[in-house]
Amino acid sequence: MSRHLYTTSRTRRTGRAAGAAAIAVALTGGLATAHAAGTTEAAEVLIPAPDAFGDGPETILATGRYGVLHREGGSYLWTNSYNRRTRVVTEIESVPQELLVGGHDEHNRAVYTQQRADGGTDVVRVGIEDPAFNSTLKVPAGYLNLRYAGGWVLATVDRGDGTYEMRVALGGEPSADPVVRLPAGATTDAEPVVLGGQSSDVLIGYRLADGSPGYGLLTAYDGRVTPLPVTGDASSFRLTQTTVSWFSRDGSGGQGVRIMQRGSTAAPRVVPLPTTSPDTEVTSFVVEDNIVWHEGIGGPLRLTPITGADTERTLLHTVEFAQLRAEGHGSVLALGKDADGKRAIHSFSQDGSGTVFDLVMREVPKVKTADGEIGALSLDRGRLRYVNSLAGKDTLHGKAVGTGLDPVEGARLADFPGLAAGRFADGADEGLARLVTDPGTGADVLVTGDDPDQQTEGLPLPGTGGRVIDASPELVLYEAGGRQYVIDTARDLVVREQPSQGAVLDGNLLYKSAPSKPGRVNVVDPRTGRVTGTHDIGSDCVPGELQRSGTLLYWSCASEDAAGVYDTATHHDYPAPESGVLLGDRFLAARDAAGNLRLTALRPDGSTWALDAAAGKLAWVGTDHTVHVTAPQQAVSPLGVTHSTVPATSAGGWNAAWWLSKSAASWRLTLHPPLDRRGGPHLDGRGSARHGTRRLGRYVRLGRPRADRRLHVEADRRPRGRHGCGRHGLGHVAGHRLIPARSGGGRPWRAFPLRHPPAQNPPPSNPPPPKPPPSPNPPPPNPEESKSEPEKSPPPQSPPAPPPKSPPPYSEAYAGVASIEPSMVPTRRPGSRPPPK
Repeated sequence: MSRHLYTTSRTRRTGRAAGAAAIAVALTGGLATAHAAGTTEAAEVLIPAPDAFGDGPETILATGRYGVLHREGGSYLWTNSYNRRTRVVTEIESVPQELLVGGHDEHNRAVYTQQRADGGTDVVRVGIEDPAFNSTLKVPAGYLNLRYAGGWVLATVDRGDGTYEMRVALGGEPSADPVVRLPAGATTDAEPVVLGGQSSDVLIGYRLADGSPGYGLLTAYDGRVTPLPVTGDASSFRLTQTTVSWFSRDGSGGQGVRIMQRGSTAAPRVVPLPTTSPDTEVTSFVVEDNIVWHEGIGGPLRLTPITGADTERTLLHTVEFAQLRAEGHGSVLALGKDADGKRAIHSFSQDGSGTVFDLVMREVPKVKTADGEIGALSLDRGRLRYVNSLAGKDTLHGKAVGTGLDPVEGARLADFPGLAAGRFADGADEGLARLVTDPGTGADVLVTGDDPDQQTEGLPLPGTGGRVIDASPELVLYEAGGRQYVIDTARDLVVREQPSQGAVLDGNLLYKSAPSKPGRVNVVDPRTGRVTGTHDIGSDCVPGELQRSGTLLYWSCASEDAAGVYDTATHHDYPAPESGVLLGDRFLAARDAAGNLRLTALRPDGSTWALDAAAGKLAWVGTDHTVHVTAPQQAVSPLGVTHSTVPATSAGGWNAAWWLSKSAASWRLTLHPPLDRRGGPHLDGRGSARHGTRRLGRYVRLGRPRADRRLHVEADRRPRGRHGCGRHGLGHVAGHRLIPARSGGGRPWRAFPLRHPPAQNPPPSNPPPPKPPPSPNPPPPNPEESKSEPEKSPPPQSPPAPPPKSPPPYSEAYAGVASIEPSMVPTRRPGSRPPPK
């Protein structure tokens, strides 16, 4: 919509923090002078551009008895399990990740290696929880393929005959290092097999005399090995303080996890697992009376009870990493996502009730994968819409920002994927008006409503790739292929077609330039084509753009560098830029020579903005693509009725509708005959807040017609926040006199606007004029309010009377806005009548 929407070219995003800080400074200085004296600073709603976020890099490096060592981005972090606090481990910040030793360390140490000049290796241990555990173990040169488990370091040594022996490096003289005494006939390869460790025991693998794999428990301080009764293929070996376990698909007992009590000679217990595939790799952990396990990588982490109170269930929806913490009866640390998609580091252990509980140690923060770029804004009656482009896809988002003077962040509105700038407009009774493409013909289809799933039902239009120029409660102005179409959304009809030209909707009327008559703007009833009025803008060009707000009409002839604002009530002219302008409720928003959006003292570096002319709110986008919604204008025009309709019914009643100029906090509708003292109101109704249209939900029969009856519509704008002062309080909306549509008794009545405006509560600087007494002969209609249907009975013969008092010049109208440029002082056109005093 020309007066509600502006777009911007997309540019590369700058840093959000820096941009927001710069804007905050500008607002602090600007808004302080933007209000009338004695008022507080206006509120502001900030809505950052929706960015795309994805899973960031997260690596589990090692576990300890009281925490986990992990890496996010470029930092090494330690998250403990007792209060789940995370800190940066600065002691190893310069160590390359590939030199860090993985696995589990019961003393909560970060372990890394570094080569010495003599060919040996230093194993450096850093106590994260307690510096007393800092140490360095020196491994002699000639020790090959170092392996680590439970704080122990194992390596192989070449015997010189093609065979190797396994040793436990203690950090002293090589002669003092225990040599691993494998069972008779067993050998080790150059790379030792180390599967886990706990306390003084290390779980190792070797090759038996017949070439089959063998496994045993190594007592690290003396080299003694106790073989384990492993048969068939085996994997997932685990060692806790009380048990040793492994998984096998064959061998004695069939598929399942074998569990042995440490020190026992009894045959292992076999616990079957309900695997989904006969050949996937299974990773299993014994957690006291339960088994925690998963198949492959990326599947669910599941629990299968051995005995006890727990039940079979899924612990994590997906798992990326899992590792045993060997202390006690065992616990599992895992990195994965829950059913809601939250990625976190979890610790699973059995509690006193016999069930496994989930301790979320750290939620992994998301990282930004793409910047959102806002390309269009629309602000209408408390509803903010903004088009965000993300990774090449446009989406229309929305948020309620309140209908009072100060914006208030409200509920989120529905998203409309694929809706680009120029293809939507707010302001219709039925909801958002948007253009979708018919997949069969490629033609535009107009759909109204706030349901994004309504994609196919709508009104086919005679154009493709068109745009919505403007919208009003029952009309939409659409342009495509060099033609413009006015669409009646209440009846799903194209009621007018014309060449592309300067045009704008105002209620149920169309303001359009006259291509054959430069300087003239016609007011047309689009349904009938009847010209209801004309305005001379005082220029010899044909405007290519029009905007309308109250009595103000903005026009622009960009090709001839001519533009201005014409007040249709006072016949004053105001200078205005020829492009990039938004016309508000007696104010202009435009960009200055430096390219900054200028509204009073507000100077943000935004190039995308939209305004809610009826509510005095402004939305703009900063350089960091954050949407700001603020209220620089603290004095706005009173509530009014833009137009109404009172259709007759066959039953002799009527069903009326009134369109308000802005949202009302509450409404009251009263019908009464002021000259008839014998009875009370014929109708007195109240209701809650209205977004803009009040439709009478029932038929009302008036009985015998009388020409002196009057219909009064009142809107009670209840105080909101600090705006509870008198000028924002109660105000009548409009009055209508009722005359019979045709002679004879029992005929339906029709409503027409009264001439004199409703009583208002203006700012203190403009006290209200005395209210005229009721007159038995109603005065003729006010031209500013003649937006109802064409009168079928003879219209009043007297000419329209001027307003009782001219609107204040810009210097007064901006009293609540501040710092008006001298060039904005209106000029009266030569030959035009002066405003009444």
